[in-house]
Amino acid sequence: MAYTRGNLAVKEQSQSAKRTSPGYREKTMVVTRRTSLPIKEKLLYLLTIVVCVMVASLIIWQNANIYGLNKETQKIARDIKTSKSEISRLELQKQQLENGIREKAIQLGYKEPTDQQVINVERSKISANTENNTTESETAKK
Repeated sequence: MAYTRGNLAVKEQSQSAKRTSPGYREKTMVVTRRTSLPIKEKLLYLLTIVVCVMVASLIIWQNANIYGLNKETQKIARDIKTSKSEISRLELQKQQLENGIREKAIQLGYKEPTDQQVINVERSKISANTENNTTESETAKK
């Protein structure tokens, strides 16, 4: 063992253990690379998303149909209500007209027939054209 500056307890350093460049310090970095998903897992995710979208679309479509049916039901209920009010108004008008027929006939000079009197009514053809009706009725009178 060699004598180094008066201390015998110092271990001798070998030439290879000495640093060649004292300013350089070796650093180690851990690099983690992300591995891509396997194709089967990608397909599984894609299939799951497609199924979820289909189920959501089906639910939305059914709700839209139900909403449309509800709107149609409300419209029909409104129509029924207006029709009922129109029917009641027309029935009232019919009753008023039926009650007023005798008074109107008496005002115009008509008389009620007796039980023994026979009334003959001539039959005439009814056509859509009013001019033909007037000519036929005039011909029937002559």
